[in-house]
Amino acid sequence: MHVGVNDAAEAAKRQRRSGAAWLLATAAAFLPLPAAAQEAASPARSVSVPGGARAYAIGPGTLAQTLNRFAEASGLQLVYSGAVTEGRSSRGLSGTFTRQQALQRLLAGTGLSYRFTTAATVTIERPGAALAAPSDAIALDTIDVQGSGPFGAVSGYVASASSSATRTSTPLVETPQTVSVVTREQLVTTGASSVAEALAYTPGVTSQSPAFSRMADDFMVRGFNVAGGNFGVLRDGLKLQSNVYDGSQEAYGLERIEVLRGAASVLYGQLSPGGLVNAISKRPTTTPLREVQMELGSYGRRQLAADFGGPLTQDGAWSYRLTGLIRDSDNWVHHTPDNRRYIAPALTYSPNASTSFTILGNYQQIRTRFAAPMPAANTLNGQIPRNLFIGEPGYDRYDSDSYMIGYMLDHAFNDTFRLRHSLRYFAADVTWNYLTFGALAANGRTLTRGVSDRTERSTGLTSDTSLEARFQTGPVAHTALIGIDYYRRTYDTHRRQGTVAPLADIYAPVYGAIPVVNYGRDNGSNNRGNQTGIYFQDQMKIADRLIVLAGGRFDWSEANVLSYRPGNAVFSQTDTAFTGRLGLVYVFDNGLAPYASFSQSFTPNVGVGLSRLGTLFKPSRGDQFEVGLRYQPAGTNLMLSAAVYQLTQRNALTPDPVDPTYSVQTGETRSRGFELEARAQYGALGLIAAYSYTDARVTRSNDPREIGERVDVVPYHNLSAWADYDLTAFGLRGLKIGAGARYLSSANIMGYAADVPGRVLVDAMLSYDVGAAYPALKGMEFKVNAWNLLDEKYLTCAGATGCRYGEPRTVRFTLSYRW
Repeated sequence: MHVGVNDAAEAAKRQRRSGAAWLLATAAAFLPLPAAAQEAASPARSVSVPGGARAYAIGPGTLAQTLNRFAEASGLQLVYSGAVTEGRSSRGLSGTFTRQQALQRLLAGTGLSYRFTTAATVTIERPGAALAAPSDAIALDTIDVQGSGPFGAVSGYVASASSSATRTSTPLVETPQTVSVVTREQLVTTGASSVAEALAYTPGVTSQSPAFSRMADDFMVRGFNVAGGNFGVLRDGLKLQSNVYDGSQEAYGLERIEVLRGAASVLYGQLSPGGLVNAISKRPTTTPLREVQMELGSYGRRQLAADFGGPLTQDGAWSYRLTGLIRDSDNWVHHTPDNRRYIAPALTYSPNASTSFTILGNYQQIRTRFAAPMPAANTLNGQIPRNLFIGEPGYDRYDSDSYMIGYMLDHAFNDTFRLRHSLRYFAADVTWNYLTFGALAANGRTLTRGVSDRTERSTGLTSDTSLEARFQTGPVAHTALIGIDYYRRTYDTHRRQGTVAPLADIYAPVYGAIPVVNYGRDNGSNNRGNQTGIYFQDQMKIADRLIVLAGGRFDWSEANVLSYRPGNAVFSQTDTAFTGRLGLVYVFDNGLAPYASFSQSFTPNVGVGLSRLGTLFKPSRGDQFEVGLRYQPAGTNLMLSAAVYQLTQRNALTPDPVDPTYSVQTGETRSRGFELEARAQYGALGLIAAYSYTDARVTRSNDPREIGERVDVVPYHNLSAWADYDLTAFGLRGLKIGAGARYLSSANIMGYAADVPGRVLVDAMLSYDVGAAYPALKGMEFKVNAWNLLDEKYLTCAGATGCRYGEPRTVRFTLSYRW
């Protein structure tokens, strides 16, 4: 990712040529980043870094590509000018080296040198450049900042490492399970304003209407819902929410999003069989980062966002990040705002290359209204207007206030042992009142309505502690991991019902009815749970080619549910489970990496009552078999992936044949399919393409109507492609265009005669780097994004009474300034 800093020598030349450059540097000096300014004004210096060796396997390629891979593997941050690496190549790196030895070998024959400017930051430069550059000439050109491990920014669309699948920094080509990484550049270029939009070009993932994602991150992955409470949505590798309705995550606050598809309880405990979505927070940077952004768009959208980061001390030991956003907007559904406030401070202390301590926090406020589900019978035929609000403006509300605070400690005792420890506390208060869809009268215009009145509070305390050991036994290089994690959740919900007058005419609605709520009957409950898990894993690399991944985990899970209904029934449940994973990968010299794996998941059946015999239900279990192939040619920014899988969930609840008011655990859901993904960055061209075939259906049930039925919301075919191109080579300096298309085939509505029709949605983007043509305005960019450009009218339906219209054409104009 490009950050507005300067190559010192080039800055000096430009200052002699342009008074505007001096003006920019002078203006920057008055902005509220004194420590960063002091850093810029100080001469660069080298610091000592502890020795020790680590195993590396980096193929030959362009110098920029090999340096990027080295940064991700070593955890160092490399800073260099794009002109320095242009036209240079590297022979790569294979073997065990100290960081200094590794850098010397990577740069051999290039004529370049390196120096540690902080304990964790390395500057790559021409010999003598540091001495020749004036100490105060930093501010005007572009430096490429590459890598800060698997959590940092990625230049372009191709990430080469991830932490979600193994809890260690592991190259994707060495991972025996499917992982997709949505980079920050993809988030920015496509204009994604929610996590659901960010995953729109990811194979195997479907979501409900954007009307839903305003207030909840709800996804289907490989045919299974991963957003049920705390069963699949993570933040920075830790479980996040105790309830799916605690509020959606703000996309502007994220650095990247990683999707691990398939059973993965071996490292995270209770999870949906479909996998997980791990959102990575923006973190402090050791290079100055300053961005202010203004956005206008459809439905009166107004948004102001800012992102600042950089060193607080001259040696870079202290660094910070402060990200914030304010949005006021309406929506295509009348009387439905999309208002949000978000602020996220972060602070890192890294006294040396071996130790890092980061504090992350955020506060988020959401003010909107719930899009109540509607029957398929009244929406498939378009009988209900797309912009109809069925509630009452004076009553309906979804108000969410949430915050989280936590820390992450990473300490390497030496090049063998590394300790990681994370802890976070999350809390959310939600007031959620809405009117429900009743029935249309015979005239097709009058609508009866129900009342849902809810107040909720959720908390989550989560921690993870692991010890990583890297060592060699003969020809086998081990990365062993042992750890323990804990998650304590509470979810207190008060739910009441009531009555309200009908809406007389859905085509000319008149509001003003006052709902009458029955506060004497509470249908809610108080839910509390604890989960403790111990896990182990060993990644064994044999002769730098064959990788064997083996791991196991044992969990203890406890849940208590107090029902507020008359009688105050109490349900308590304790479960234990062992889950495992075994995978094989073989990495060829030409970049091909075939793999095979088996993995498991478990999901406790909490709060579903007792069986007819008065017994508790066992956890649902998931087993996945997957075979895949990755291709990452050396020296290219290309990643191709293919996978075939079968995923089965057992012990699912199904009606008791003796008494259907109870359940038994003989149900089964099976998903099988294959997925293709391509990500590439070829100079001015960025490309993302994905295809998934998903056959997810009920295979066992005591309700014969369900057997063989496909899972709701999940289409057979999901095809998407996005491409953007910088037109500078055609004389249009700074201009970039992009377009994408998403095709989803028809989806089933379980128990309903008709299917949800398929759809093709077209997106587009145009951006203009103003500073590329006008140096005095360097750092200024204008961008316009359009989602559903052709205004396709479509539906998503989670059941016969759970349909919502999709978002019409939406256009957003963004003006950004970075310096």
